[in-house]
Amino acid sequence: MIPFHAHRFILEICAPMLAELFGEESSVVSINDIKPDVFHQMLWYVYGGTVPPAPLKEHAKDIIEVADKFSIVNLKLEAEAAYVESTRITANNVMDNLLYADAKNLAVLKEAAMDFLASRGGEVIGNVSFARFPPELVRDLLVATTRRNVGNSGSDFTTMRVSELRRKLNEKGLGMSVDGSREAMIEALQNSAAGE
Repeated sequence: MIPFHAHRFILEICAPMLAELFGEESSVVSINDIKPDVFHQMLWYVYGGTVPPAPLKEHAKDIIEVADKFSIVNLKLEAEAAYVESTRITANNVMDNLLYADAKNLAVLKEAAMDFLASRGGEVIGNVSFARFPPELVRDLLVATTRRNVGNSGSDFTTMRVSELRRKLNEKGLGMSVDGSREAMIEALQNSAAGE
């Protein structure tokens, strides 16, 4: 076991889910399900550091897991972006990536997988089993197909790319650590527009 030291006050502000593990009296917590180098990167990030690009890409899925577990949203988003950038989606891995994205609420990865399905229909139909395709994702697939065929109409939130939705949320001051599905981002933007 490798000991890591942290200040409870910092954890309470930047990683409250991690701080909760300590309870009221405990000053030592054993965390066995996270690789030490990944935990070190997460702790470094919590203290205001940045995870260098190489380890971010190399350990992207592990960092996504730890950031998701301890609700460190911005780290999760950065790791997701690194994962999408460094992963070549193919007919052999598209379903695994899609199911992972759906399980971890990774909107950018889900969008990349859906874009692959929409653009490679012929290749996918013959090589991918849709037995595990969650029915609730059909709408996302239709969005990707529509965006590919007709483009984005500019102000139509439903066909906007995730990065554009996040940019609009940030412009409205609603983007503070936006970790959510397309639907949650669209709903926040629509509610904001209705309130203006």
